[in-house]
Amino acid sequence: MWDFSLLSATRTLEKSMAFVLHRWLIYLGVGLAYIFGAIIGAGTTIGIGSLSSNPTAFAAAGAWVGMGIVGWVLYKFRNAFLTGVQARNAALLGAEALKQPIPKGKGQIEFARSRVAERFPAPQELNSVLAAMRAVLFALPGWRETPPQTQPQRWLLQAKGMLASTETLTLLGYHFAHPANDLRQSAREGLLILAAHFPKILRNRLYLFAFGWLGCLVTFPVMLVAVRSILAGLPLDPGIWPYVFAFLLAWTIKSAFLDAIALAAMLDFFLKLPAPENGAELADVLARDFPAFADICAQTAT
Repeated sequence: MWDFSLLSATRTLEKSMAFVLHRWLIYLGVGLAYIFGAIIGAGTTIGIGSLSSNPTAFAAAGAWVGMGIVGWVLYKFRNAFLTGVQARNAALLGAEALKQPIPKGKGQIEFARSRVAERFPAPQELNSVLAAMRAVLFALPGWRETPPQTQPQRWLLQAKGMLASTETLTLLGYHFAHPANDLRQSAREGLLILAAHFPKILRNRLYLFAFGWLGCLVTFPVMLVAVRSILAGLPLDPGIWPYVFAFLLAWTIKSAFLDAIALAAMLDFFLKLPAPENGAELADVLARDFPAFADICAQTAT
C-alpha cells in the first residue's frame, strides 16, 4: 500500500490556497492556449482552402498542427515554467515543512517568487542541474536490473523512467526544506535518498500518478457537458473536438489541484525517509554508473 496521507497533504495545501488558485489560472491559460491553437490552426486551413470545393477538408489537421505548435513552444520554455509555477509551489511546501510562517492571500505569490530567486542559481546552471537530475532519475529504474530483452519490457522500463523523472519536483521541495544547501548539494543528497529507497518511492509515485489521472477522468464528463453546451450553436459538426477540449480543461484541474496535492503528499513522505547509512559508498557507485550524478558531485565538491 501507500505510505502517504492525501488528507494531510490537502490540509497542508489549504495553507497556501491563494497560490494554488494562482497556479490554476496559469494552467487554465495553458489549456486555453491549446484550445485557441486548435481553433486558429483549423481556421487557417479553412481560409487557405476556401477556394476549393471542400474548405473544411483539412480543418482537423490544421487544428492538430496548431496544438502541436503550442505544445512545442511550451516544451521549449519548460524550465521557465517549472521555476515560475511548480518550483514556487515547492518553495511554499518547503517553508511549511520548516514550520515557517507564510503570508496569506496574494502575498504568497511574491513570497514564493522571492524564495525561488534566493535559492536557485543562475538560469544556465539551474538548467544544467535540472537536466542532470532528470537523467539520473530516468535511468534509476534500470539500475542494477537485467537489461530488457523484449520490446514490451523496454517500453515498461521507459515508462518507469518517465514516472521516476517526476520526482524532480520532490527534489526541489527537498532543497527548499534544507536552507543551508545549495541546489547541487540538495540534488546529491536527494538522489542518494531516492536510490536507497527507490522501490518504495516509485510505488508511492505510481499511486499518486493514478490519483491524479483518476481525478482527471472524474472531472472529464463535467467538462464535456460544459463544452458541448458552448459548441451547440456552431453550424458545423465539431466531431471529436468537444472531447479534446473537455480533456484539456479536466487536465487543468488535475495539474493545478491534484498534482499539487500529490507533490505535498510525496514531499511529506520523502522528508521522513532516512539518509542511507552507506551514503559515501552509494555516492561512489552512483557516480561510477551515472555521469550526470558524477557531474553533480564534482560541482558540489568545488
